[in-house]
Order: sequence, then structure tokens, then C-alpha cells
Amino acid sequence: MSMFTPGEVWAELPPELAGRLDIRTLEVTGSTNSDIRALAEAGAPEGTVIAAGEQTAGRGRLGRSFYSPRDGGLYMSVLLRPKLAAADAAAITVCAASAAAEAVEALTGQQAGIKWVNDIYINGRKAVGILTEASVNTDGTMKYAVMGIGINVADVGFPEELKAKAGTIGGSAELRPKLAAAVLERFFAYYDRLPDKGYLSGYRRRSILTGKTIEYERGGVRYTARVAGIDDSANLIVITPRGEELRLGSGEVNIIMGKGEQ
Repeated sequence: MSMFTPGEVWAELPPELAGRLDIRTLEVTGSTNSDIRALAEAGAPEGTVIAAGEQTAGRGRLGRSFYSPRDGGLYMSVLLRPKLAAADAAAITVCAASAAAEAVEALTGQQAGIKWVNDIYINGRKAVGILTEASVNTDGTMKYAVMGIGINVADVGFPEELKAKAGTIGGSAELRPKLAAAVLERFFAYYDRLPDKGYLSGYRRRSILTGKTIEYERGGVRYTARVAGIDDSANLIVITPRGEELRLGSGEVNIIMGKGEQ
């Protein structure tokens, strides 16, 4: 199936949002995040969007790859120029996770769970990954940010090493323009009112780690703790075996596993 057109996405958006987005679609690219970064450095405005039908070098958090086969998913990146400190980049990821979870539930009827900080699970398997990358000014503010999202829409076959943990939202390739529009509409509704933190309530409600015992890695050392919740800065609140309460930031911690989930 060929890639959808920008017009198919614009047709699904409210006019006020469609008018501020420059949407471009590609049959195949290396990485939509890399494409947007290049456009950002060239001066492209906020609201520039690239969606691709396939990525040959899709990236995830912590340098991992993101499997992005032809017609298997929606691979999309958005250029943002927020007036935020670089330390607040996690808010963009949380906005995107809430928006994507809502969009998937609305279009498929599937229940979405969020694994802090940037993964969405359907039926116990990872179906969505989000990667926010930022360029920082010398004063610590963001020059720009790139919000990248990969959604496994249809099962077109996963490599053997991913079959046990990767899943899809149970859709088809034809769903992609509607899904892109639904994600963009919900994302910008939250992004435009970031100080209100309206994105947090749904994010917390869908958290699949809250109440579970996890292993996490910090500074190369593994620890065990129980997840108590998520604070207003999107840090993970955990309780250590000694009863100490800690706040874990997404930039410093790798969640290795949560008991009871894949």
C-alpha cells in the first residue's frame, strides 16, 4: 500500500490546527526524527511534521532501534519550538503519550496502558514508542524539540527477537491518516496549555507500573523498588526496600522490568 497524503491528514483536523501544520509524507526514510532535526537546523517553523511509511533507521530511547516496517505502522515526528527549559522536555513526552493513548482508544476501542516514561502497551505488549530529542541554547532553554512517535498499527511480521514483547494496536494501514490526525489534535491541545498539566491525569490513570515492584538501573547499578506514582514533574515516585521515597527522572533511569508485565 502506498503512503497516505498530507491532504488525508488535514481533512481529519480542525481548520485552526490544520492551518498551523506543515505536514509532509514519505514512502520511506531513515528516521523521521533525523529529518525533522535537519529541517529545524535550517530554520523550519514549529508545526512541521514528517510521517513515513517505513523507517530504515528508526530510533528509540537510550539508543535502541525501533522496528519500522513498510505498511506496519505510523512513524511521525513533529518540530516544536517551546519556551521551556531543557529539563522540562519530559513534559513533551508525557503529552505525546497521553495523546497517543487517547487516540488509539478512540479509534480502535483497545485499552492502552503507559509504561513510564514513553511506551504504550496494548494487551501486555509494546505497541507505541515515543522519543523526544531537544537542541539546547547556552542558557539552558530549548532551541527546538523533536517529538517522534512510532505506532505499530498492523502486524506485518516482527523479527524473532521482538515477537514476545512487541504488539500492535490491531488496526490496518488504512487507519494511519486518521490516527495521525487524532494524535496531532490531542497532542497540540495539551501542548498549547502545558502549564495546566492536563495531560497528567490520563497519564497517571493509564500507568501500568504504579503499585508494582520494578528493577531499574541508575548510574550502572541495578536497584529494586515499588512504584508509588508519578509526580507533577513526570518523575517516577518509588519506595525503596528500606522505605525511602525517591523521585526518578526519565533522563537518568532505565526501567529494566516490572513484575507482571512484559
